[in-house]
Amino acid sequence: MITITVDATPIISALLGGVSRDIFFEPSFKFITSEFTIYEIKKYLGYISKKSGVNIKEIIDALDLLPLDVYKESFYFDKMHEANNIIGKIDKKDIRILALSLKTNRNLWSEDKHFEKIKDIIHLKTKDFF
Repeated sequence: MITITVDATPIISALLGGVSRDIFFEPSFKFITSEFTIYEIKKYLGYISKKSGVNIKEIIDALDLLPLDVYKESFYFDKMHEANNIIGKIDKKDIRILALSLKTNRNLWSEDKHFEKIKDIIHLKTKDFF
């Protein structure tokens, strides 16, 4: 089983009914994310609800059903400085997800192009799963 760290965009896509939803239920992968990523996603619940036509409670229920292991910052805290040095000047909100990726297996699923230039991880986009 391959462990993949997941950024917010694929999760939001899954909640909107995108193709990433099917990927989350592929049994050969284990998906992990940070608590901060879940916090960021919850800021977009209104947007997701409006775009999907699904009420917020059902979206929260769907988020809880996604097979995601959510890690607290204390788990990857020792990689925060390294992640900040790599991506902090580009996008501060991505420091935690990069730190988690660096701490674990270094596979990171994100649609953010700035992860493509990072040599210490394997950057995956949704299209890479097909």
